[in-house]
Amino acid sequence: MNLAASSRGIVHLAAALLIVIASAQVAGRIATVARLYEPALLRDGKVAGFSPAWPASRPDPSPFLSSNDRSRWGTVRALVEENTYVLGKRDRELVFKTAFLPLFQTELMGALGSAGVAHRLRLGADSGFLLTEDAWRSVDRVLNPETLEYQSSKPPLLPALVAGPVKLWGWLFGWVPSKHAFEVGRVTLLLINWLPWTLYLVFFWRLLQYFEVSDFARLVTLALACFGTLVQPYLVVFNNHTPGTFCILFLMHALAVEFLGDGVRRNLWLVWAGLAAGFGVTCEMPALSVAGFAGLVLVGRSVWRAFGLYGLACLVPMVAGALMNKYATGRYMPVYSEFGSPWYEYEGSSWYDPGQLKRGVDWARRNLGETVGEYAFHLLVGHHGLFSLTPVFLLAIPGAWMAAGKRNGGGSARLQWDFAWMALACTVVLMGFYLVKSDNYGGNCCSARWLQWLTPLLLVAALPAIDRLVASRWGLGLLAVLAFLSIISAASSNYSPWRRPWLYDLFVWAGWRGYD
Repeated sequence: MNLAASSRGIVHLAAALLIVIASAQVAGRIATVARLYEPALLRDGKVAGFSPAWPASRPDPSPFLSSNDRSRWGTVRALVEENTYVLGKRDRELVFKTAFLPLFQTELMGALGSAGVAHRLRLGADSGFLLTEDAWRSVDRVLNPETLEYQSSKPPLLPALVAGPVKLWGWLFGWVPSKHAFEVGRVTLLLINWLPWTLYLVFFWRLLQYFEVSDFARLVTLALACFGTLVQPYLVVFNNHTPGTFCILFLMHALAVEFLGDGVRRNLWLVWAGLAAGFGVTCEMPALSVAGFAGLVLVGRSVWRAFGLYGLACLVPMVAGALMNKYATGRYMPVYSEFGSPWYEYEGSSWYDPGQLKRGVDWARRNLGETVGEYAFHLLVGHHGLFSLTPVFLLAIPGAWMAAGKRNGGGSARLQWDFAWMALACTVVLMGFYLVKSDNYGGNCCSARWLQWLTPLLLVAALPAIDRLVASRWGLGLLAVLAFLSIISAASSNYSPWRRPWLYDLFVWAGWRGYD
């Protein structure tokens, strides 16, 4: 074996070791995942307030860490055990009867008291495990105003797909979600999160081989993908952001094969690219931007293959998602598009606040008066900032500039530029979208979670800058600082993503008022 081949083997061995470590870490966390209660994050139950309180008695054990993932698991349970998307019901007859109860009072105080009694009666009569069982209770639910049936506020396609293997566990081992939550939850997470995570890292390493950079730069970038992004914290919960991120990476790898591969089975890779892009859109609707940008790049090579292979394949999961929405909720758009309507703002809803009294990150702009400018600041470089929590992403900007200078070189240089401009364009589109459509940073979580799918795009865009930095001592020092801060963000939420970012706590410690 010559020296070059030996050196190359060592590089791949180092990459394999990084992937094994990152994969094993996630497997270990999933194998022991369980809901924990932190006194520092919960108010005393004896003190009035809107934030979550310390439970008065021992809660039921659960492998589901928050209201968010319990909402999705609830749909899986209902599909597997009852073959329905309905998770609970409100008593229509009781609603009708109690609505007139205050009218029979002759005094104001009596009417107010009757209204309070009627309110408690209506909420107390609600049925369904998502409302009544502690281990499954979730506020991420909607109430169909026509049928008075509760459903998850999450799109139904992903839970329907996960219900398949959960049904299989029942046939093989007799496990059902209501009685074997830990077995079902942990084994299913290994299948839907750990296995794709491992493949994500393997394909990320394969993707890096297509670019003309040093092996050291490739290894550093892979290490950042393994340990330095906010993909890792969400791998212990059932969520849409994780598969959405995986889909973007698989799309990028398929495009690399299309542009720089040896020509073998390229049509199949292009179909795979379309399926990945389309399913990514069902997980993250704004990912339609990267699906569209990829289509534009492909049109430049072959119009009929771009539309006939990539385009049609892209439509398959999107059409399936729309049909599933229609079947489950009666509308083609996801039910979260009804935010602000009676689907969300019903009596007893976490989102119903006519007195504008609630506090917390979910009410940052509506009740606490945060301006659009402040919100944009914190989304970019503040307590939930894309670039402050993962500062290695800042290298995507000089990386794109360097790729632009070589874009006429063809081959891998052109592909590097295509990924770089797509990364920056998607970042701009995504920021603009969520500045208009959101006001709460994604709720109580370790990052603005809807930005997660940008991760592979921004890392690849940063690759030329990383290659430049690893060539000098000062560059390595700067890279080490950026990586150090990025890894802190990932590690600080390792056991659960449903907690505030470490920068948020740092801001509060420094004197910022916070949202509580």
